[in-house]
Amino acid sequence: MAAPPSLRDPLFEVEHLSLTHAGGPNHAPVSILNDVSVEVERGDALVLVGPSGSGKSTLLRCLNRLVEPTAGRVRFDGRDIRSLDPRELRRRAALVMQTPVLFEGSVRGNLLVRPPGTSGDFSPGRLAAALVDVGLDPELLDRDAATLSGGEKQRVTIARALLGDPQALLLDEPTSALDPPNVALVAETVSKLRERYRLTIVAVTHQPDLVRRLGGGLLYLVSGAVLAYERADGTVSDSRLHAFLSGAQASPPTRHP
Repeated sequence: MAAPPSLRDPLFEVEHLSLTHAGGPNHAPVSILNDVSVEVERGDALVLVGPSGSGKSTLLRCLNRLVEPTAGRVRFDGRDIRSLDPRELRRRAALVMQTPVLFEGSVRGNLLVRPPGTSGDFSPGRLAAALVDVGLDPELLDRDAATLSGGEKQRVTIARALLGDPQALLLDEPTSALDPPNVALVAETVSKLRERYRLTIVAVTHQPDLVRRLGGGLLYLVSGAVLAYERADGTVSDSRLHAFLSGAQASPPTRHP
């Protein structure tokens, strides 16, 4: 296949990225990523799709150095990410995981959790505004986080990421543990945030609805290699990507919040 096109103002530049795990005694090395190259325009979206075990989440984690590749390079905002402080990189390219991670205590307390030395506005008004940004009532600030629904918890984790003023959100299956109504709410939230703040979004998902709302590029991975790249906001010709957008690709079972 042809390589994904070079972009005018990329926020992420992935160049010939590979990751191989050394095999143990009597076992051959295992290739996780194989010569992956792709760029993501500032303010655009890229969705990583493909069968389970294809390297999607690993590629996502390479973008903020939670996983280190064995070959290749990632640039963020024009700089090799190895030259950036990892904490600063992870603030600017914030990861939202599949299962919301909230701590004991109030929503307010959870929003105030941040690495030592993190700058930013964490005033009461800013905390309330962050909840509004993700479609939640500011009155939830003093609610026990354990009483929230699954969809509410996921949107609180997105609000917490927003408080760091990121340039990008990295979303790893952000809706897979939610029921359909909450899938729609989270997908709508992410889409609106991208438009409002010109956030760059890189997402791993099995949910066609999230892809339709975000638009942007679709990267199809199998066994760590790129087999197809097309724009989701255009006419998709690749049969695998077309089947995915049509909902023909099986999604993992959902769990109610």
